[in-house]
Amino acid sequence: MAPTDLSPAATAADVPPVRARLTRILEGAEFPALSKQIIDTLSALDDDANSLQRLANVVLREYSLTLSVVKTANSVHYRRGARPIQSATHAMMMLGARTVRQLAGSLLLFENYSRKSPELKELMLLSLLTANHARATATRLQLQDPEEAHLCGMFRNLGEVLIAGHFPDDYRRIRSLMKDDGRSETAAVKMVLGFPYTDLGAEVARHWGLPDAVVQGMRARAAASASQVAAVTAFSHDLTQALYKLDATPAEINAAVDTLLAQHGAKVKLTRDQVGGVVTDALEETRELFVNPAIATDRLRFRQLATAARSALGDSVTAQETEAESAHQAPTEMTLRARLRAELEEIVDPTSGASIGAVLLQSLEAIVRGGPYERVLACFLTADRQSLVARTGLGEGVEALIPQFEFPVSVRGGPIVAITQQRQAAYLPADRSFTTAELRWTQQMGIPQFGVFPLIVLGKVVGCLYCDRLSGAVPDRATVRFTKSIADLVVDAIGRRRHG
Repeated sequence: MAPTDLSPAATAADVPPVRARLTRILEGAEFPALSKQIIDTLSALDDDANSLQRLANVVLREYSLTLSVVKTANSVHYRRGARPIQSATHAMMMLGARTVRQLAGSLLLFENYSRKSPELKELMLLSLLTANHARATATRLQLQDPEEAHLCGMFRNLGEVLIAGHFPDDYRRIRSLMKDDGRSETAAVKMVLGFPYTDLGAEVARHWGLPDAVVQGMRARAAASASQVAAVTAFSHDLTQALYKLDATPAEINAAVDTLLAQHGAKVKLTRDQVGGVVTDALEETRELFVNPAIATDRLRFRQLATAARSALGDSVTAQETEAESAHQAPTEMTLRARLRAELEEIVDPTSGASIGAVLLQSLEAIVRGGPYERVLACFLTADRQSLVARTGLGEGVEALIPQFEFPVSVRGGPIVAITQQRQAAYLPADRSFTTAELRWTQQMGIPQFGVFPLIVLGKVVGCLYCDRLSGAVPDRATVRFTKSIADLVVDAIGRRRHG
């Protein structure tokens, strides 16, 4: 579905309440950037190199996205080999662009809104649980696309999230009407907004070009679901609401689960023990947000969730509550480098079946994450060897940088060409001071430090890898050596494929 054009041309008096709210959201300072990220992510439909490179740039910007993609590729549903995957780009190539874009779309929404307020943090946590319930349910029901169910679950409450995020006073009034006046959510929302949450969610979903299944999932109810995915979405939302409603007693939770099973049993045929398995899988997936120090989330809340689930479903819920296990800890920088390099070494061999494009993308990820660097480019000489041109890259703002990297192979080519032709890797100013020409180029580009690692295949220069940091310390010798070792693996891969 193509994103809709919702430019705010009419006045609030001329449009229905939902459109007036939508106009105010679209005019907000932060929303256009989120919209662009989601639209760009969801428009990368194909499994070609360009789509995967664009998606890799989205995924690698956020730690939780990287973690989610790698974990999904290592899940029982997708895993193909005996050795776990460490590289997000390798995981993406295994999963395919469609699966990755669904994961990325979900996590982009989570990352954007979970940081804004305690209310939104809780809302997004519940949305993530619903998404994980949906994936686990779809897997148990053997649906063809569990990640579509995950996407639908994540966006089920989009309308409520938008009101809480952009109209917090109205959202607090709705909650007050429910808590203090005893009104139902439907009645309170109608009183304050004049329309249901789902109307706003559906408008934004269409604006972002989300699949029709997402809108169907927003509106789906137990007795009226347009598809099996919509039925799973409705079940997963109601399961989250039944188990994790704040201040509910164990008896109330048990009664809510009984009602859930009765209402959804016709379309979602799961036993109580199987629902316990769904809840366990969802909690274990969500658990990464609590045990990983790179993501700030309240670990006590996780223990509350697990306790609530067990009070209703008993021993069928087996999710662990420990705060941290070594298997879930973020790897140290050096361990991460070693893991990324080892995985890259496996696909350098032509018998792996990996293309040069796959080797390059995984190499760029190893440099970006293992350096870490902010941007890395793979540059190659043209067929006539008259120009050095950036072909692909990863990192923040790399799409704008690539067009600027087309240099004549001559004295006018600038420092990137000069260092490449010298055939000696250099990271400046770590290895030496800038020359006058290099300093002038860095000032023009706004790049305080950069590295060039020539690619020399069978004695012939074919291009280089470029990397930089826009802030922070100049990398130490170990970091530069690591980067050079990745460039050497790229050379090895090219040489073995050309003359294998």
